[in-house]
Amino acid sequence: MKNLCTLFYLVFTLFLTASAQKFNIHGTVTGLNDGTWIFLRKANPELKLDSSRVLNGKFNLKGNIEEKAVEMIIYTANYKDYTMLWIEPKEITVTVKAGEFKNAITTGSKTQIEADILRKKLITINYLEDSLTKLLKGKNGPETTAIWDKIKASRIEEQKIYQTYVKDNPNSLIAANVLQIYASSWGKEKTRELYQNISAEQKSSKFGKAVNEYLALNKEIKIGNKFEDFEQENINGKKVKLSSIKGKYILLEFWASWCGPCRGENPNLVTTYNAYKNKGFEVLGVSADDNKADWLKAVKDDKLPWENVSDLKGDRNLAVVIYGINAFPTNYLIDDKGIIIAKNLRGDDLKKKLAELLP
Repeated sequence: MKNLCTLFYLVFTLFLTASAQKFNIHGTVTGLNDGTWIFLRKANPELKLDSSRVLNGKFNLKGNIEEKAVEMIIYTANYKDYTMLWIEPKEITVTVKAGEFKNAITTGSKTQIEADILRKKLITINYLEDSLTKLLKGKNGPETTAIWDKIKASRIEEQKIYQTYVKDNPNSLIAANVLQIYASSWGKEKTRELYQNISAEQKSSKFGKAVNEYLALNKEIKIGNKFEDFEQENINGKKVKLSSIKGKYILLEFWASWCGPCRGENPNLVTTYNAYKNKGFEVLGVSADDNKADWLKAVKDDKLPWENVSDLKGDRNLAVVIYGINAFPTNYLIDDKGIIIAKNLRGDDLKKKLAELLP
């Protein structure tokens, strides 16, 4: 038995060694003092991988990955400076400047080169959107309507660039990632058209699998539709169905511990809940977390009194996929007949609606 266990351990170790491949990032930085810490983590899910102190303008970050390419973030303390890069199991060089990490120059990663090509296609339109958004500050009235029209037009053009890139690069991991990110925004018809065009290799990537899951499960839910039921575990590990939540009106709230706007809205929702819970108002929170400790801490810190559930699959949460959620927070108001009567009611808008429904 001892020999059998030893053999199993050796085979298992060899399997891990074979599947995990090493990467080594050689960094050069200007504008940071020696001793400054630079960190590395996976972009999604969050997982810290390595850290390094700057010495003579150099730093070194390394680790192992089991995929052909993984999106990672190189950053300084408190994310004062950061850049997102696609890392492959190779020797990679990164050159950055303090205050301008997002303009990193990278060599050694073919996937990052593809990402840079796409980024260059978007530079002009992104600059326009940023400029128009800045113009909105401090303005109101008719003049903002024209600015918003221009922003909407630029966003439509941006989506066309993304869709063209996906169509023209069927064997690109970056294209598959873009399709996964925007699937719920583009809808099932357009997503299916683009998905059918990507290569078999990319269909089998984690991004391709996520798109396939979206196409299979998403219900394209709209106001006026009946709610779609689902079941997930609550903070105590008990399975809870949406249909088991009883109330005259139920708010289905999609949020996450890592979502700043969600956490900012929670105090308002707690106040509203306390004001209307005795009149038949209920809430079911669905967390897009993948870390249970973070989720539980957020529920406790924000003092959320309603039922909260999660399957800890992050933004690939099954309910998130079914409802096609592409931004957090997102919510749906459901009446006692199970019909969705409103979407994205927050703050005073939610209070006004409930005042009409539950006088």
